[in-house]
Formats: sequence, C-alpha cells, structure tokens
Amino acid sequence: MILFYYDEVKFNPPQQESFWLGGIGVPSEIVAEIEQQVNEVSKDAFGSSLLRKDTEFHGKEICRGNGLFKGFDESVRLAYLERLLKVVARDDIFRIYVEIRPKNITHSPKPHDEIAFMFLTEQYNKLLQEQDVIGMMFGDYDEPAIGTSVASLSRFRSGGTEWSRAAGIDRIIDTVHFAKSHHSRMIQLADIFLYCLQFIHGNNSAPWRSRLQSVILASNMHLRSKSRTWPTERHWYQ
Repeated sequence: MILFYYDEVKFNPPQQESFWLGGIGVPSEIVAEIEQQVNEVSKDAFGSSLLRKDTEFHGKEICRGNGLFKGFDESVRLAYLERLLKVVARDDIFRIYVEIRPKNITHSPKPHDEIAFMFLTEQYNKLLQEQDVIGMMFGDYDEPAIGTSVASLSRFRSGGTEWSRAAGIDRIIDTVHFAKSHHSRMIQLADIFLYCLQFIHGNNSAPWRSRLQSVILASNMHLRSKSRTWPTERHWYQ
C-alpha cells in the first residue's frame, strides 16, 4: 500500500499566480522509518521529537526564517532544509503534484481547487496502477476543503473523474483522511515538498532566493515526479 500525503499552495496573485496541490506517496512499510528520520531533525532543531506545534516543520518558515525558525541563521536553516529534502527525495518515496493556472481558464463550472483535486486523484491512481497496489489519501486539515474533497473522491470512485477525458479511480480506497500538520510528520514533508517545488518556479533573482533555489535543486526532490500542469494556455473548460 502507498499512502499519499498532500498539501496546497493557494492561488494569491500577484505573489502566487498558480494553485498548487501535491505531496508524497510513502509505501506503508517505510512510514515509521521516514517518521524517525524527520524526528531526528526535530530533535536537533527543537530539542524534542514529540509531535507538537512547537516541533512542527513548515517549508515557508524554514525558507523565510519566520515562525519557529525566526532568529535562526540562514546557514542553519538551509542545513535543516537539506536534511529534510534528502528524505523527500528518497528513491522509495513518490512525488505527485498538480499546478493549476487560473488566469488561463476562460470559463469553468468548477473552482480551480476542485479541478486540481480531480487531477491529483488521477495522477495518484496512475501511480497505484503502475505499482499494482492500493492506497489511501491524507490531507492537511483545511476546514473549507474537507467536505468537498470527501464528496469528490466518492464520486470519482463511483463513476470516474468528471471531465471530457474522464479516468476511472479504482485503486484509492476508503475516503480522504485529514490531520493537522503538527500531528503528522508525513504531512509536514508534503508541505516542505510543495512549498519548495513552487519556490523554484518563481523569480529567484534575489540573492537569498538564489541561494535557497540552489539548495532545493541540489536535492533533486523535483525530479521523477508525476505531475499535471493545466491549462498551459487560455482554455475553455468543459
């Protein structure tokens, strides 16, 4: 079984021109090992490996030096980021993401976040088919999206995804499960993966952004990912 943990980066123009949804697929037999690796980083950074709000990793906080990482020297923050990205980039962890570009959608009966979730389930289901296993989805607890995601997955499992090239969803079992990020190291890794992924697609000409981009690219966490970017040009959604 491959467990998929995902998060989002919201569409917020002009700072963020896309909506991102994605995360990591972790084979069930290595979840405990991965959790232990992140706990070791937590022990070094915060003095404790317990799952609490004050031992929580967020990509934005590590990269920008705010939140729990306020006051940390840049070199220290980047060293912790390197360790966490090394985990994300492991060959036995799968990475999946969807980038939706709302400004290219001329008309749509569905909001961009629902379109993204539909494409994400398609990419995840393809992975499960390729690996010949089943899987479950775990999302960061975000109250407005919970009911919609649960209902959407139920429809997709019953009748396939809802667009002109509909795909059957036959390998994702149960429902979408949600947990607060400070309760799950896996969701924290999904957060780090997605934040860093969208970061390297931005304008990184500023010196601090260039240094951060170099660390992210060196990890290779952006390679060998299943992805969908849509639409790449102006499009009338049907």
